[in-house]
Order: sequence, then C-alpha cells, then structure tokens
Amino acid sequence: MARTKSITKRKALETRTIETSLINKEEVFKMLALAESTGLPCLLIGAPGVAKTKTIIEYAKAWLNKDGKMTAEDFANKMYILETDEGTKASEIKGMPDLGKLFTENKYEVHAPIADAEIVIINEVDKASSAIRNAMLGVMNEKFLFNGKHKIPCKWKLFVATCNDIPKDEVDSPFWDRFILKMNVSRVSAGEMSKYYQKGTRDYREKFDISIPNKDEIAAIEIPTNKLEKYLEVGYQSSSDRTLTFVPMLAKSISYIWDISVDKALVKTAQIMINSTAGSELSSKLMNAEMKAVVNKVEMLHSYTTSEQLELAIAEIESLINMYATRGQLDESQVMEIETSMSYILNNHPSYKSKLDNGEFDTLFINAEIENGANQAINAQHDF
Repeated sequence: MARTKSITKRKALETRTIETSLINKEEVFKMLALAESTGLPCLLIGAPGVAKTKTIIEYAKAWLNKDGKMTAEDFANKMYILETDEGTKASEIKGMPDLGKLFTENKYEVHAPIADAEIVIINEVDKASSAIRNAMLGVMNEKFLFNGKHKIPCKWKLFVATCNDIPKDEVDSPFWDRFILKMNVSRVSAGEMSKYYQKGTRDYREKFDISIPNKDEIAAIEIPTNKLEKYLEVGYQSSSDRTLTFVPMLAKSISYIWDISVDKALVKTAQIMINSTAGSELSSKLMNAEMKAVVNKVEMLHSYTTSEQLELAIAEIESLINMYATRGQLDESQVMEIETSMSYILNNHPSYKSKLDNGEFDTLFINAEIENGANQAINAQHDF
C-alpha cells in the first residue's frame, strides 16, 4: 500500500514580534492575531485592572511598527479608541459634519475617524447605549458606516471591544453574537505576580514571535470533512448557523498561530466559540488516547534545547508511531498529520536547524524513517 507524502509546513510568511512589560498575556496576543488574520471582531471580557486595553495597545504598537518606521502620527491617525459610557453619543461612531468643507466648498461630508482607522478599540462596550451599539453593527459586520443616505467604507483590520461582563439579560442578543471571537482575560496568579516582582516589576520584559497567516496560507490547509462533522456533533446545538460558517477558517488560522495540529486547532476553536467542556468532548471524538499520546510527545519537541534531547525524542516518537500503527490504533491519515506537525517543529527548532546546517541531521531521512516504519506497520495490518 503506497502512500503519497504531503508535508504542509505551517509557518506563516509574516511573524509579528511583540515586546511587552505585561505578564501572562501571550494567549491574549494570539487571540488578537486570530482577529487580525480572520478579520473578525473580537471581544475581551475581564474585571477592571487586568490590562485588557493595554494588551491591545501593545499589540497595535507591534503591528504599526512592523517595518520599524512607526511615527506618533501613525499611532494617532491609524488607531481609534472610544471610551463609552451611558452618555456617549452615537455621533462618536457615525461622525460629525465637516463644517470646514460645508462652509468653504458647500459640500456636506461626514468626518468619521472610526471609518479611517486601521485599528478600532471600543472600551466598556457593555456600558454603551443601544444607539451606539446599533451604529457599530454596520462597522463590525459589513465594514461600512451607515449614516442616513451616506455609506462610508471602513478601513479597519483589527476591531476589538472590551467589557467587564456581558449583561445576563443580553447574552443571546444579536449584538453580542456579532463578536465571533470572545476571550475572558483573567487576573495574573499570585505565583506569576511573584515572578514578576523577581524579574524587575516595571522593568520586566517578555518577547513573543507570533505567526500572522494571510488568506492564501489559511486556504492552503485542508480539514477533512469527517473532522468538521465531529465538530458539528458537539457544537451544532450551541452555535448559530452564522457562527458555524466560520469554523473551518478559524481552525486553519488557529493551527498557524498556536502552531498545533488540525485536530487540536478544532478543539481550541470549540473552546473559543463554545466553552472548555465542548473542547474536551470534541477532543475525545477526534483523538483516541494513542493519538493524543503521540501528539503530546511531538509538541514537547519545542521544549528541548539540545540535539541529543531531540534525537532521543524523535526515536521515542518513531517507536510509538510504529507500535500504534501495527496495532491498528493509528490510521494512515493520523500518521500523516503527525508527520506534518513534527516536520514543521523540527525545521524551525534552533538546535535542529544548527545540526541540519552542519549536515548532522537529515530531516528527509528522519521523515522517511518514520513513514517507512508506519507504512510497514499499516501494510502488515492490512495483510493480516
């Protein structure tokens, strides 16, 4: 039984480097990357003081300065921040007439900063009036600002709102459903805060390199229909039809950004769009215990710092694949998915790349060894 090897390296062409003094915000940064790459509005939910807005601004700075040429004018002109409360007027969204043009050119034009901004941040959106929220719907969904007879295109590439909590009597309202991406931002634990103190408090620094896949890269990943059907078994009753249409795109993007397999990306999609219970249920449907064991071993390759550790880990993974394939506990598609994840991780691992440059490792040889062993096991199973 011959197999055609198809290795898809999930490495996006663009990698965003974020340097921050904030602690324990990597997951939030990745969620913002997901919002950017998919073009979907994002809602960050959390108590006051958990740095929701600060995290967005840190991400925005990294984005606006990706070419190293950001100016104060860029920061001011390409980002729109609205602090809302009960008194905020709808004109903050819809804009105001440009009185200068009306006077000098007799032209009626609306000046709406939100339409020109590349990054839109709406703070405390739970406190906004219904008029504000209604005005936001067109901006969020169609990316047009509707103002009477005027239809102004919006340029935003990242739209993020924050709130302390979604009001209980509004949980199922259409407005909150428009935020396909929702994330709870938790407080830093006491243990993490202690580490923060030890590392210099305000002088503390972390750096993250996050992949930002483009539309072509997202489209290149294939998700088998049977896996999406498993998702529907878990998420159909708790998701609207509109929400379900975004599942494939989200899973593909998540696979890039979090650097995980398609199965785990689908699980994370369920966690984000439904809840952690749904994620656990889907995980059980998608991956048997043997598949989980191997995938966990593969993802641990990130943590090894020496080539010797990598060699031992690779040998262990190869042994597990062969054993489980022989027993019929891993099928051909699962072996191929493991190969894909393993190939990507190794080809981007500093220790592995160093050995590869020196001719001490051969990635194709290792992949061939794994594939040949798995092939023999699968063939033996079929012969039996």
